[in-house]
Amino acid sequence: MAKIQKKIKKNIKSQLKSQEPTKPKVKENVGKDYLLIAVICFTIIVTIAAWGTLGFLNKTLYLLLIASLSLTYVRRHFNLTEKQETWVDRGSIISMGFALALFVVIMYNQIFP
Repeated sequence: MAKIQKKIKKNIKSQLKSQEPTKPKVKENVGKDYLLIAVICFTIIVTIAAWGTLGFLNKTLYLLLIASLSLTYVRRHFNLTEKQETWVDRGSIISMGFALALFVVIMYNQIFP
């Protein structure tokens, strides 16, 4: 008897869950992100202007920063599927993480030559 009651309760709960209306995913209305665009442009200009004087680690750092900022802009302003959005998020976070690690290495090399 107890087993039957448990099965009935489970069925009722699952039916109630399936009857709940699911809200469609609504993307937030984001602004124009002028600051993000300005930072991307500034980083590109600095990278191009100083390309000849930058070392390998510094060039890599700036390229990773440009990639991360660009992926952030893409995620915010392009209509992506969930899978694409996940990959863009991951790419942005990974490139920012590598840029941060490279920054630490560059600072270490400058402080302790």
